[in-house]
Amino acid sequence: SFHSGAASWRFTNESFMEDLKSVINNGKLRLGWGQTGNQSMGGYLWGASINKMETGLGIAYRPSNIANPYLQWETQTQTNLGLDLGLLENRIELTVDLYKKVSANMLMQVDLPSYMGSKGNTSSALAAPWGNIGKLENKGLEIALTTHNIKSKDFQWDTETQISFNKNKLLGMTGTSATAIEGYGQWIDVVSHTEIGQPLYNFYGYKVVGIYQDKADIENYTNSLGNKVTPKSPATSTKPYSRTNTTYVGDLKYEDVNLDGKIDENDRTNLGSPMPIFTFGFNNTFHYKNFDLNVFINGSYGNKILNYSAINLSSMKSMWNNQLSLVTDRARLTQINTAQVYPYTNSTGVLVSNWFDDIDNVKVANSGTSIPRAIQNDPNGNTDISSRYIEDGSYVRLKNISLGYNFDKKLLKPLHLESLRIYANIQNLYTLTKYTGFDPEVGASTTSPNVYGSDNGRYPSPQIYTFGLNLSF
Repeated sequence: SFHSGAASWRFTNESFMEDLKSVINNGKLRLGWGQTGNQSMGGYLWGASINKMETGLGIAYRPSNIANPYLQWETQTQTNLGLDLGLLENRIELTVDLYKKVSANMLMQVDLPSYMGSKGNTSSALAAPWGNIGKLENKGLEIALTTHNIKSKDFQWDTETQISFNKNKLLGMTGTSATAIEGYGQWIDVVSHTEIGQPLYNFYGYKVVGIYQDKADIENYTNSLGNKVTPKSPATSTKPYSRTNTTYVGDLKYEDVNLDGKIDENDRTNLGSPMPIFTFGFNNTFHYKNFDLNVFINGSYGNKILNYSAINLSSMKSMWNNQLSLVTDRARLTQINTAQVYPYTNSTGVLVSNWFDDIDNVKVANSGTSIPRAIQNDPNGNTDISSRYIEDGSYVRLKNISLGYNFDKKLLKPLHLESLRIYANIQNLYTLTKYTGFDPEVGASTTSPNVYGSDNGRYPSPQIYTFGLNLSF
């Protein structure tokens, strides 16, 4: 069972507020506490459904998910503290809400070992069972302000402003051996990683600290302890430097996060949150005689976006994919000693046919670039999830503009019309953002339930122009 209770106090009815009635004409404090249940996870997920599949021997059937008949409802407990104010005869109306919500026995998919067949993209993996395994806290502040700025016979101007702050934190992972929640981009690449005590859906990958400029930069790169750092695909005595098989000049330089002197998957770290610090909306409505104008602006601040599409569109890994124009500033190699004649045998006894294959005689020509070299095999992992593909997702968008005119009823009477309004409307007229993708309003992933803010080629919000009329007889 779930319980709730609420109380309020309209303090403007008290005698001590009489002298302030001309300024504060309405004031109320609100306090609420309650529990609700949640079972919105889809039908029959406590059982195991069957999928049809094609095989070389004909139609076959396989389980699509692992069953869990012991599922319970998720419980959400929320506490609210609110303030309502009406100032100057309600010319200014303010609503403030503080809240804290804890979701226990959360309905989530269990993180199973990869040998269970439940890892990776949901289109090909055996879906993991759902369980009551998580505990999550959300707390925040919501402010709504309505002002009636001008109110005269012919002209009115009203403004509505909303701003919301929210922080969430994973409090626990009960009923499972997992210590984190992982989210996938495509197939088996992990793009988000949420540990206990952290906000949900943090991006996860390597932190880029530069581009290898030359051989000396590769061999003398040190971590914060002053120790040399071995790259992801180092050259050895049995595997000399190679543009196609080892880390090379022009590759990304990753940070040695765990300070063990080598770059590997253990150096993946938190790359930022897709959750904004705050979101906002700003709506203005104007009326002048029979004209009306509405302008709505919205946006968010402080969130990150994983430009997942840019991995293919700016990596130059495949010769078959079109690339973004920014790859023209990729790391380009140039000779150090232009007098060297090729082919020649270097000091290690290796025959070098071309200058660009000579690790001792190449450097990055455009040293200020942040884009790695073009290479098909990608031995250094330049296309791995990293801070290179994490961008600022903050934006301000002119979401909607609407202009209308209502014809005078006296003019409509001979036409036997009750009302006639013509209007023009523009949606998504302009967006101010640093994000280089098509649209910063990304939202939840369609390929993984534990990924948010990953732009995998999401169709952008269209710019829509509408003209029309409303009439009634």
